Amino acid sequence: MATGFFGKLPARGDFVTRGLPPGARPMVDRWLTRMLAPLARQPEDWPAGGFRALLGHGDEALALLILPSRDTSGREFPLAAVSPATAAGQAEIDHWADQALTALDRACRGDLDADDLAAVLDPLAVAAGQTALTPPLIWAVGQPPTEPVAVSSG
Repeated sequence: MATGFFGKLPARGDFVTRGLPPGARPMVDRWLTRMLAPLARQPEDWPAGGFRALLGHGDEALALLILPSRDTSGREFPLAAVSPATAAGQAEIDHWADQALTALDRACRGDLDADDLAAVLDPLAVAAGQTALTPPLIWAVGQPPTEPVAVSSG
């Protein structure tokens, strides 16, 4: 299994999901809602290159690349590319995220629909590394991973 996605797309009226591991959607939804959804209303506050995260899912780890987005009605919510990343380090996750960034950004601007985004992301995978990170972690390009802290909506 390679890369799927979950979140909002300007071309759709509700949440869209493609290619996630079994059972991952509710966990990713809850985590994004709790940690980053309030920031989706302020895309200017997001780091260039989005947020990168590593979440635990059963015995696996999932890498996320997260950008602010919205649906066709203008309701803000992040869009996340998601890939299995067990045994991956920051360098491997950052490399994968850099590969996925252009397509995810185009989808957030409305230039790619769900089918096109799925076709571009599907072949991408996170490589195994020498030193695996332990979830949960979040970071931005050029920053070290840290434990996530919920963002307030105020």
